[in-house]
Amino acid sequence: MKPEAKDLLGAWQLVGWSLVYADGRPPEFPLGEDAAGIIMYTPDGHVSATLMRKQRPAAAPASDAEKAIAYSESFAYAGRYEVREGAVYHSIKVATNPALIGITSTRYIELARDRLILSGPDFAAGSPRTQRIEWRRA
Repeated sequence: MKPEAKDLLGAWQLVGWSLVYADGRPPEFPLGEDAAGIIMYTPDGHVSATLMRKQRPAAAPASDAEKAIAYSESFAYAGRYEVREGAVYHSIKVATNPALIGITSTRYIELARDRLILSGPDFAAGSPRTQRIEWRRA
């Protein structure tokens, strides 16, 4: 049975985000193996995702260097989504990375009880890696 939009509704907590290579080299963890995050799907077709490195300084960044580190240790976007043929398509309207604005990402859906695994091509065209993002229902 193919997943439907109703199966994604609500909030999900990040279990792990990895970049997987087809050539068998070890996966990369852009925000660490213990990254934190939430993705939310609304009934009216909106999606919002925020991910970050779990261990971050408690104080707000003050210098330009601290701000650059804070930027590199987090990732967020929001927009619209549509589910069809076993995949969810995120049409990104706003993002911390301006290069993502206006793109549509494809994520193949695997659902098992309270787990959601989204996988698909990296954001960079022609990249030799795919993304694997695992979530647990919040």
